[in-house]
Amino acid sequence: MFSCYKKNNTKVEEDINGFFLRNGGAVLEQTIRLFNGKSNPLRSYSSQQLNNATNNYHVSRIIHQGGGYNMYRGVIDLDDEDCEISVKVYTNHNVSVDFEMIANDVAIASQMSNHKNVLKLLGYCLDRELPILVYELPLQGNLSRFLLYRNENCEKEEPPPPSPSPPLLLPFETKLRIGIGIANALAYLHHGHSKTFIYRDIRKEVVLLDQDYGAKLFDFQASLPIPEGKTHVDVDRVIGTYWYMSPEVRAYGRYTERSDVYGFGVLFSELLSGKSWTYMADPDSAIVDNPYLGASVDNWFDAWKNELKINTLREEGEEEIRGQIMECVKLVEKCTKENVGERPDMVEVAKALIFIKTNKTH
Repeated sequence: MFSCYKKNNTKVEEDINGFFLRNGGAVLEQTIRLFNGKSNPLRSYSSQQLNNATNNYHVSRIIHQGGGYNMYRGVIDLDDEDCEISVKVYTNHNVSVDFEMIANDVAIASQMSNHKNVLKLLGYCLDRELPILVYELPLQGNLSRFLLYRNENCEKEEPPPPSPSPPLLLPFETKLRIGIGIANALAYLHHGHSKTFIYRDIRKEVVLLDQDYGAKLFDFQASLPIPEGKTHVDVDRVIGTYWYMSPEVRAYGRYTERSDVYGFGVLFSELLSGKSWTYMADPDSAIVDNPYLGASVDNWFDAWKNELKINTLREEGEEEIRGQIMECVKLVEKCTKENVGERPDMVEVAKALIFIKTNKTH
């Protein structure tokens, strides 16, 4: 019996060592490919440390669920101090999880973590079949918590995380600050490195909020670089959330920096209105049942922007910010132009939002 236990224990150790080498090698390979080996230091955690930190990944510790992963709240001892963390665990039974995409997430997040509007990647655990990522804790949770959903349509979109009822309403000043933070993070992704990266899957679920409602972008699984000397990437496999996809992505799988600009425009519309697109949509509309109708999506979004102008101005009581709101709506219209060449880039978007914030127009 002792011999059997010893063999099993040795097998577990071999598996752990094998996972560590494979995962570490994949992350290193991706870092070399994307950033010429340049890497910010990350802390290594053991499986046992993270089990203890999350109470063995108890369901009550889940703070966010995404495509192929769960995020848990945890507390861990770092340098003799208790530190609150969030732990991202990929579910290996989910077909949407691609091992190369996980390595991509680690490599890009490690480079992006020095930006104040990116969720800081603290480290990882490599001794599991799929790596586990450890981040700072976003105390206010997910942006989805602050949007209204139409109950009967929730199942047709990714179900929102638990939220206050009714959702907490964010003041316009906070919405604008969140929008600026997201725009700054995307601009840094596009222009802050030797290569231009495209996020590809911008949506409300990938924006977390810190204690002061500062935006924290995360989840770089789907991000990819534009080849040197090129202005776009054409792909056979389109990745992203359809509702946020630009027309050229939906039509023929072409990604540019301005594909992200389009997605930001849709997201900023939701943020301004305080309503998810499922709330705004007609429950009897074919668009809700089947969003894969490109022209219908564009037509519906035009109608949404018109309603946004009316409803946002009606709900915001302060006269002094009406001009700012209208300028934000105009910016949304620019971001979501059908012609890719008519959209601003993310640097221009961020500058425009900062200008709106500092210049109240009546």
